[in-house]
This record gives sequence, structure tokens and C-alpha cells, in this order.
Amino acid sequence: MKQKRTNSSMSKSIGNALASKKKVSKNQVVFFDYRDERKLKRFINDQGKIIPRRITGLSAREQNLLTHSVKWARFLAVIPYVADDYK
Repeated sequence: MKQKRTNSSMSKSIGNALASKKKVSKNQVVFFDYRDERKLKRFINDQGKIIPRRITGLSAREQNLLTHSVKWARFLAVIPYVADDYK
């Protein structure tokens, strides 16, 4: 049974992404470890989708690294493909 998405939960995930946008600078080396569940979940919304780079502020290369890390973490069952609320 699906639950309705609330605006507060959606804005919370986008807020986390925007907060991370401020931390990323061009000279900073960005590394996304597929085992770091907490860091990867900051870039995933409530449905389990990867937040786009226009919101996160990552560069194309960083977003590509993030995408591969999230997909590898999902494959290894570190993070779920779909949130428990949407199953």
C-alpha cells in the first residue's frame, strides 16, 4: 500500500541536498564511497531516486561518481532500491 508523499519529507531531502551544495567547492576532491550509507542517503530522495545535480550543485563528473556509487551500493544491498514506505 502506497503512502502519500508529504511536502515536509520531500523538502527535507531537498534541504539536505542544498546543504551539501554549500560544502562542495571546485577545488575540493569529491569521493563517494559506496559503503558510506549515510553520505549516499543525503543525495537520495524519499522514493529512492538520486537527486539531480541542478539541485545538489555537483559537477557532471561528481554526479557521475555519485550515480555509480549509489548504483553499486544498491547492487551490494548497502542501500535499498526503494524506500520501505513505497513497497
